[in-house]
Amino acid sequence: MLLAPMALSMAGSFFSGQSKRRAAKIQAAHAAAEQQRAFANQAAQAAYSAEMAKQSADYYNKATVSDYDKKLNQYKEQLILNNKAGNVAFAAESARAEEMYNKFAFKRNEMQKELMRSAGVARASRGSGSGYSRSRRRADMMNTIGEFGRSNQMLARNLMSAERASKARMGALAQKHEQADMNAWSKVAIAPTLRFASGGTPNLQAPGGAMPVPGYGVGDFLGDFASAAVGVGGFTGFGNSSPGFDLSGSNIFGGGGGG
Repeated sequence: MLLAPMALSMAGSFFSGQSKRRAAKIQAAHAAAEQQRAFANQAAQAAYSAEMAKQSADYYNKATVSDYDKKLNQYKEQLILNNKAGNVAFAAESARAEEMYNKFAFKRNEMQKELMRSAGVARASRGSGSGYSRSRRRADMMNTIGEFGRSNQMLARNLMSAERASKARMGALAQKHEQADMNAWSKVAIAPTLRFASGGTPNLQAPGGAMPVPGYGVGDFLGDFASAAVGVGGFTGFGNSSPGFDLSGSNIFGGGGGG
């Protein structure tokens, strides 16, 4: 009978196929595990890099903000010092101007006293001496008043020139004070730029599962059957009345025929 060799051949093909499928499944599982490990390593490296970038940016930002706060405090202190220095300089110039006015006032007072003294002398000498006439007294008085006028005009000019010089010095002090404040402001005018960690963790493509290995199906059975039939010469009996392989009956495995 040819069924026994065919059965043995089919059984061998079945077990051989099972062994191959088992080996394919193990290989697919190993490949999937390797992909999972590679993905885990890549994700861990990306997370580590992102965390290090974030910590570096945080450290830089904290140090930058701290330094800028110190500069702001120094700027405020510098403004206070500038104000104190400016007040001292303005006070000194004001005292100088006041002293100048006092000198001019004293000078004018002295001139007025001299004018009054000269007028008194002229009145006291009225009529004294044979050659002293009224016209002479008038001329002397006019000369005295003229001299006072000229001296007073020169004093007024000197006062105006001193006032202009004092105002110029005041303006220079104000400009110097403003320039000192601007120099202090230039050190903090532009706020520092902070850093930000870029992007976070990148999007990683997760690996798929193990490649599916098909099980033993109808196609495998027919393939094993055909291989077994060819291997034992079973197909040579198709159409012949070989014992145990009669295709005309209802039972192809050696049973009784129909009828």
